[in-house]
Amino acid sequence: MQEHKNFKVEIKRLDYLYENLIIALASLFALSSIIYYAYYDMVSLDALNIWFIANLVTLLSRGSLLYIYKKTKITQNNFFIFYWSFFILTSLTALIWGSGAIMVVDLGVEYQMIMLLLIGGLISGSAVSLSSRIEMFYVYILLTLIPFIYVLYLGDSKAYNILAASASLYMIVVILMSKKIANNTYTNIILAYEKQDLISELKNKVQEANIANKAKSEFLSVMSHEIRTPLNAIIGFVQILLRTEKDPKKVKYLNTVNDSSKVLTNIINDILDISKIESGKFTLEAIPFNPKDEFESLYQLFKPNANEKNLNFKFNISKDMPQTLSHDILRIKQIISNLLSNAIKFTPSDKNIELNISFNKQNSSLHCEIKDEGIGIAKENIKKITEVFTQADSSTTRKYGGSGLGLAIVTKLLKLFDSELKIESELDKGSVFSFDIKMVVLKESILDTQEQEDCIFENKKVLIAEDNAANQLLIKLILEELNIHSVVIAQDGLEVEEMFQKDTFDIVLMDINMPNKNGTEAMLAIKEYEKKLNINPTPIVALTANAVSGDREKYIKQGFDNYLAKPIDIKELTKILNQYIA
Repeated sequence: MQEHKNFKVEIKRLDYLYENLIIALASLFALSSIIYYAYYDMVSLDALNIWFIANLVTLLSRGSLLYIYKKTKITQNNFFIFYWSFFILTSLTALIWGSGAIMVVDLGVEYQMIMLLLIGGLISGSAVSLSSRIEMFYVYILLTLIPFIYVLYLGDSKAYNILAASASLYMIVVILMSKKIANNTYTNIILAYEKQDLISELKNKVQEANIANKAKSEFLSVMSHEIRTPLNAIIGFVQILLRTEKDPKKVKYLNTVNDSSKVLTNIINDILDISKIESGKFTLEAIPFNPKDEFESLYQLFKPNANEKNLNFKFNISKDMPQTLSHDILRIKQIISNLLSNAIKFTPSDKNIELNISFNKQNSSLHCEIKDEGIGIAKENIKKITEVFTQADSSTTRKYGGSGLGLAIVTKLLKLFDSELKIESELDKGSVFSFDIKMVVLKESILDTQEQEDCIFENKKVLIAEDNAANQLLIKLILEELNIHSVVIAQDGLEVEEMFQKDTFDIVLMDINMPNKNGTEAMLAIKEYEKKLNINPTPIVALTANAVSGDREKYIKQGFDNYLAKPIDIKELTKILNQYIA
């Protein structure tokens, strides 16, 4: 592994040489052209031509080498070929420039100085461009400068000697400085390699995380479907029995089953919500709502639970509350519901609970506050209780139950609202939970529209695609209670298509996960069949236990007219039937 890493670093050092080569070649060509022009009438033309042509040949050779290098994948087999080719051509270039000292040996000291200054510029640039391989730079500077220093020391005047000494000192200083430049370059190459490795590792981690997240989402989707399918039958049949049972003892038992089923459904929803929020798939939806009506209905929902524990449950909403606000009221009620559930759970009998709702007109925010006289929370546990699957201590779980998800969901949901949960609590005295959410105040009011629950859908025919026998019976009973007696059941997608082509239906309630042909495939086939025969499209509703965030949007995008999740909410089913076949 270390050997592989070292070789990669060596390749990067070689890359550094070739990356800087094109600038070096351009500079060499420009300077050699200037020298050719400047000394054209002053030195032997044959010598000058030979010097210039030799320069051009090395420049073309090095340019060709660069082209081949860019087209070749560097391996351990060809690494030294490119290294030594570069080294030899660089040394040859230095030798040619060093030979310029002999070419201008008979000229005055000022011309020697001009030539030396030009070469000094080349050497300074080479100290950087060759810094990844310091041995190349040492050869380059020695082959370039030593001929000049030698010729200058042979001069017969003091000026030549001073120039020779200056050139020698320059060479020593540049060699010393080049060592530091080389060290910095090597360090940067190592860091670049490690950074590349880190980026590659991070990309792999992100890919692994995406795969894991996808697997988690698929697992949750499957688990949601598999758990909700039997729950749909349990809750549905219990509710049907509750509406007909008269024996108080049996009603009590049925209520226990019904409540337990709802608790289980809520836990499933909580787990899915946590997953959706953490995966970034959870979005808020701004909907106009009447705050007084919404929060009053929430109070009425929890009042029976509070009465059952002999709790004094108070509800206060400010009189100057706007009539219509806009935000995701469903999620706001979910937050308050979790807080109220905890308040009722952790408050002993004969104590007080308050739900206080007010509106701050100055910053247009809704203030919600839940007070209780419950067991309270120790200061050191306040932060801990907002974490997933965590309660104040294990004894709390044993005594009061619960999944430990409620406050975690509240915290995460409030973060989506750009808000936070404020907690004030004292052991054995109670707690105050509060939060503020920015609202949009709407001028228009929302008219209360009572949905008719006991709708009559006379002479309507419904086709149901459902492979689960218990759910087949349940949906048929629910529809019969809604006065829909013409109900046809299909076991899978193929049977749905066959029945649809033989008969006419007012609406299709389509399960998704079915054998032979799934609901989506069957829906698309029906849509295509109607299009081919130019028939008015029949409403097709996805009736499924797939209830992970985004499922509604996914199925509607696929072509379904609407979506209804299991366990079936009879009010939602009634609303859909009203929309399409009433």
